[in-house]
Amino acid sequence: MLAVETLDPMSEDKAFADQMDTAKFAMSIAIRRGAKPGEVTGVGTKWNVGSFDPDGQLRNLLPIIYPDLKTPYRALESLIDASLHIVAQEHLKGGTFDIAAALKSLEPKQRKRQPSPPTAL
Repeated sequence: MLAVETLDPMSEDKAFADQMDTAKFAMSIAIRRGAKPGEVTGVGTKWNVGSFDPDGQLRNLLPIIYPDLKTPYRALESLIDASLHIVAQEHLKGGTFDIAAALKSLEPKQRKRQPSPPTAL
């Protein structure tokens, strides 16, 4: 499945306002997984920057996460592409987006707590 084809089943259940919000959510999965921005080849641009990041918050956020970043919008494109591949592989069950599993994948891993030794009174 092409990454962009993942947007339709993710958007169908109306958990997101539109496909741009869907793509931003998906991008958070890639960032949480430690994906690094890279080159994206063979894909077209679906949205213009003014629509996708009207206030520049993503442009400002990405260099904080990736300090050596020179081209935030190319990185954004790369991260969305990577995230949609992750979603297609892990969170589309029978063509339906499993938002609960996707949200769970964003949770920090819980470490087992060691029991505290008893304290003397």
